[in-house]
Amino acid sequence: MPARPHSGQVLARLERPTATDPTRLGVLSDVHLATDATGTWKVFHRTERHLRAAVDAVNDRDYDGVVIAGDLTRNGNPDEFSLFDELAGFDPPAVAVPGNHDFPTAFDEHDSLPIGAFEDRYTPGGLPFHVRFGGLDVFGLNSHAATPDAPAETWDGRIDAAQLMWLDEALSESASAADTSIVVVHHNLPATGMLYERYSAELPVEGSVPGFSNPEPLVDLLVSHDVSLVITGHLHFPALERADGITELTVPAVSSFPHALVELAADERGTVVRLIPLTDSDGMVESIAHGLEKDRVLLSAAQLATLPLVDDFA
Repeated sequence: MPARPHSGQVLARLERPTATDPTRLGVLSDVHLATDATGTWKVFHRTERHLRAAVDAVNDRDYDGVVIAGDLTRNGNPDEFSLFDELAGFDPPAVAVPGNHDFPTAFDEHDSLPIGAFEDRYTPGGLPFHVRFGGLDVFGLNSHAATPDAPAETWDGRIDAAQLMWLDEALSESASAADTSIVVVHHNLPATGMLYERYSAELPVEGSVPGFSNPEPLVDLLVSHDVSLVITGHLHFPALERADGITELTVPAVSSFPHALVELAADERGTVVRLIPLTDSDGMVESIAHGLEKDRVLLSAAQLATLPLVDDFA
């Protein structure tokens, strides 16, 4: 008899989003797929293995869709995207938003995949996008500061006015959007950014992360539409923060500890969020050894020790 898929740890139980038709999504982020790098806290020499494990984990489960919350590659090199496409044989339909490492920057020393090529490969028709998986509405945003005409000068996140206008209209037009809506953006909202700063300050190691240069208009828009869930990546550690009426789920990394994807199982009662591991104990130990001096690896361990982070069903 074949082994049953790992059931995962419960990260959170949420009263929203809800789905009249039971719906399951696989969500992953920060794959940082590398073709010619080793080591670091992102364990670059294992990124191919971890992506393969993510694909296997998804295909072993009956998911309605797959969402990738950015940083598919180590640094946006076309060869890395080509390898990603070769390995990412997901059975369910998959969509992705870009992370800060996926689009061109002014300080790149390599060729980069054009923004239009990313849109053709990983979105249902361009950025931003709206796709419905089962009973859930997923809205994908681009928080990279690059444009088709110019590379970004920073890794900090930015949402332009055109995307805000699009999101306002898309949420207004989506039936029952308040209860079924999930907005996906790579960079973290202020509440989670402040959580990181507060926790990181308590650790004996230093760290930093690119921020979000203009989150306030997006936050205001999310609040005005009562969006049920925002999914981000970027920080590499799992978090569930609530502020200003917004629930933000930060998805852990595929590349670095704890090497996990997230499963969202939504029905009429709400959503159960589970962490699905992508490596074994030996892999976890290797990852911690590489990341012992990295604040976000230590923060991942701290968050895992306190699961579930939120339980609305209790």
